Amino acid sequence: MSPAGGSAAELRAALGSWWGARNGRERWMVGGGLALALVVLPYVMVWEPVTGRVAELEQRVVEERRDLAWMHEAAREVRAAGGGAAPAEPVTDDRSLLSLVDSSARRANLDGRLNRVQPDGAGSVRVWLDRAPFDEVVVWLDRLQRTGGVRVSALVVERTGDEGLVNARLTLEIDA
Repeated sequence: MSPAGGSAAELRAALGSWWGARNGRERWMVGGGLALALVVLPYVMVWEPVTGRVAELEQRVVEERRDLAWMHEAAREVRAAGGGAAPAEPVTDDRSLLSLVDSSARRANLDGRLNRVQPDGAGSVRVWLDRAPFDEVVVWLDRLQRTGGVRVSALVVERTGDEGLVNARLTLEIDA
């Protein structure tokens, strides 16, 4: 016999003698404890974490749907408010794009939220906005597109802890 087989046989013999030394009541208690452990352990180690995660995901879906409904409403408001501005001279170079972004952000009351504006190649700038009102950001971007010939080529919007305020990272380009 291999050493592992000998150990298993020894263990089995030790458990058998230990079990044989127990009276009926002790055997019943040990057996009941083992049965209870076989029921409780899978529940605690598998079922509970899975159902907890499902509940978290369901709550997240509810929050995301609420955010989506809010964004749809904001988009309707932006479309309803649009059409009042006359088209401006289209932007033609990086300098005028930088100045347009800066001046239009000031007019939209976003200059205090503008963290950084930097050129990003030919006819493109990157913009960082911190804790900016989402509605004002959307209206500002719509005006830039309609009046300045600028389009958004990349946009990342993150929710902050305050309702309606977002952190936004975006890339603006001259609309060709």
